[in-house]
This record gives sequence, structure tokens and C-alpha cells, in this order.
Amino acid sequence: MNGTDTLFWRLSGSALTRPHVTWAWLLESTPDWELFVRACAEAVGRLPRLTHRVTDSPLRTGPPSWTADPDFRLSRHVHRVRLPAPGGPRELLDTVEWRISTAFDPLHPPWEITLVEDYETDRAAVVLKWHHSLGDAVTIVAAVRRLMENTPPAASSHAAPLPPPGTGTPAETSNTDSFGMSRTIGALVEAARTAARSSARVLSGPGPAGDRARSAGRTASQLLPPASPSPLLAKRSSAIDCGMMTVSLAELKAAGKRAGVSVTSAYVSAVLGAFHRYHDHHGLVRDTVPVLVPVSFREAHETGAGNLIAGVLIAGPIGDMSARSRMVSVHTAVAEARGSVAREVCTVMADMGALVPEPLYRHLAPTLLRRIDVVVTSVPGLPGNAQVAGSRVVNAVPWAPRGGAAANISMASHGDLCGIGTNLDPAAITDARLFHHFLEDSFEETLGCARHPAGPPRVNHPGPPRSARTGADG
Repeated sequence: MNGTDTLFWRLSGSALTRPHVTWAWLLESTPDWELFVRACAEAVGRLPRLTHRVTDSPLRTGPPSWTADPDFRLSRHVHRVRLPAPGGPRELLDTVEWRISTAFDPLHPPWEITLVEDYETDRAAVVLKWHHSLGDAVTIVAAVRRLMENTPPAASSHAAPLPPPGTGTPAETSNTDSFGMSRTIGALVEAARTAARSSARVLSGPGPAGDRARSAGRTASQLLPPASPSPLLAKRSSAIDCGMMTVSLAELKAAGKRAGVSVTSAYVSAVLGAFHRYHDHHGLVRDTVPVLVPVSFREAHETGAGNLIAGVLIAGPIGDMSARSRMVSVHTAVAEARGSVAREVCTVMADMGALVPEPLYRHLAPTLLRRIDVVVTSVPGLPGNAQVAGSRVVNAVPWAPRGGAAANISMASHGDLCGIGTNLDPAAITDARLFHHFLEDSFEETLGCARHPAGPPRVNHPGPPRSARTGADG
């Protein structure tokens, strides 16, 4: 594991910060179960990492390693459930909340996929969950895209063979024999040396020493929230309250273009508009809240598992302003924060953070991360013609981990749609129905920036109006 992978794995120690990423694919029809299992087997055959588990050191400090699971069994990771009638968005969200809140067995690979049948009439959904240490969203999406571009499972007479259990390179094998402790200490020393060498390389690289030091200082400053947390969102719990909605990708792009900002800035702005409304409803005037926006360092040529991401912290504008002004303010704040983050420095900081003992990390991480109020995530989506076991994907909705924040609002594009998943802490946001009402209103205002003044604002929903939370508001 690299340093960032290790930090995500360490977050597993607390239910408050458990880093599970979940994705629901809404299907046009219900795929045949045997074909679905065959497709999963073929995917595992092409991606050996899916048969590996995490092996931590006895001291639980330094980066863990991926080792082949000698007891790997596909049926442990591939599931099938049926929704109770009426089988609408609310019942699907109940299933999503159930799967997100379930911890992975550390003795086996940290991923699972569930075929959810009886979602609406003659339809189904697929709920994919993986541990963030396995890879960032860009990695997972790239892998899924690659798998979906291959021959459909129906064209294959048998599943691709799985790698033999217990296989792996010598470096991946477990170190639990009589020499395990000495090897662990040696690996820990080498990890510390690597972090020290990387730090020295960053500080002694080309360019004026003052510039390098300032770059390191600016990156390190991202550890400190740029705004004080909101007292309205102060309480935290490990409970999960999920919702979903869908908006037009073309209209969101057009709204950003009209304001001279990116589609991501338009999206983040609409989310913060909902928090403005929520605070205003409770009579609390706030100009900003601390917001974390994950960014990818991955270059186009960089592939493979693992995480190449960092988070930029901004003072998210939630004051009383127009949607256009909020978009411009968000765009400026993200650009300034993104410009202060150096990939090399982030890598060094993550490698050094991986040396923190797991028990200490388990106690410190929730305290530090709860000072972030909102996480706003945007990930690439699937191609519009994506299929699962012969069934077309009509929409895709992601849910990213809160990491101790009051909420994580996540978006993924799919064809002409943007699926938005909300992961709320009910201790912080006590009225989820009201918040989703405000989220819909804020997106309507944001999308309205791209429409003709006479055109009625609209938001596309996967169900009845006001269905983002309950699926039955009407």
C-alpha cells in the first residue's frame, strides 16, 4: 500500500470514519442470476487484486500489504436480495444504508457486489461497495469501464479461471512466522527511511529553497480548516441517512459555462446553496463552513489500483448570494486551494502519516476530521451504453464516506444524467427530508442560470417529485 491507501485503511478502526465507497447502478431490466455471477467471476479473473486481503503488521504501524486470500470464495462477495413491496427508491436506499454500515471482514478482500431485485416493476439495481484503500473512484471507474467494454458474459461458455488461492509474490506473503516481528521492524524502518528520503528530495529539489519550503508550507496548511465549523452541524454519530436525486448533466454544464466556471464548481455551489437554505431555516447566519473537495493527482497514463488523491479544504460560501455569485466564489476558492497543493508534498505527508500507530490514529482521526462540516465529491461515471450481464444501466448514483463530516454529497455522471447520492449524519442534519427539499431547490436555482428566463426550472428525479429522501413524498 502507498501512504494514502494506508491512511484509508486506518480509518476502518472507527465506525465514525469507516471509508466505504458505494455505487448503485439502476438497471433497465433484471439480469439472469447465473449470468450475473459469471460476469462477476470474469471480473475477478481479470482483476487479481479482488482476491487479495489486507495483511497488517503486528505493531499496526507502517503500510500494510496486499496478500492473496487463501480462502477466497466468490460467494462471500457476490450477493442477491429482493426488495420488499413496493420496491421503490426508499426501499433501495434502505438496502444502501444497510450495506454501507456493514464492516468488511479483515480476513477477506474488502469489496462486495449485490444484485437487488424487485426494484420498481421488472427492474433491478446493483449495489457495489469497496473499501477506499482498494482504490480511488477514478481507479474503480476505469476498471469497471474496461470490464464493461469486454465481451458480454452471455457470449462466454464459462467463467474466467480465478487465480489459485494463496498465490502471490514473495513480498505479498504473510509474515506471521517466527521471524515475522523482525521482518516487521525492518519494514517499518525502511518505510521511515523512504518517507525521510522523499521529504529530503522534495525540500532539496530544483528551484529556490524558499519556494520549495513555501510549497510544503502551503500544502501542510491544508490540514487546518479555513473556516470554523457550524454549531448547527456540530453533533456526530456513526448513523447513516442516504438519499438520491438526478439532474441534467447538460444543464449543469451550461449553468457553469454561463457563470464562467467548471461543471464541478457549479455542482459544489448548488450543494452549498442547500446548506445556506438549511442554516437560514434554523435562523443561523453563516458566511462559510469548512468544506473538503477531493481532487485526483492521477495522470492520464497512470493506471492500476491504489489512491492518487488528496483533499483541498475551502471556506465554503453559504451566505446569502445569488447562484451565479456562489459559483464564482466556489470556483475561486477551489482554484486557490488546488494551486497550493503539491503532489510530491502530499505523498510525503501521507507516507509519514502511515507510520502513526493504528491505535493512536483511531483516536485522533475522528477528532480532527469532525472539524470538516461537508465533503463534496465528484467522480467520473460510466459510459451511457454500459450493461451489467446484458441489462442496460440507466442511471448510476454514488455514495462516498463522510470521514467524520456532517455530510458527503457525491455525484457521478452517466450519459446525459448526473446521479447524486447524499450520505448524511442524522445527528448533525436532524431533518433529512427538509435538507433534500432545499437541495432540490438549490439545484433548480443553479440550473436556472442556464435557462431562458421564461423557461420553468426543473429537476429530473428517479421517482416521484420530492423523492430524494423518502421515495414517497408526493
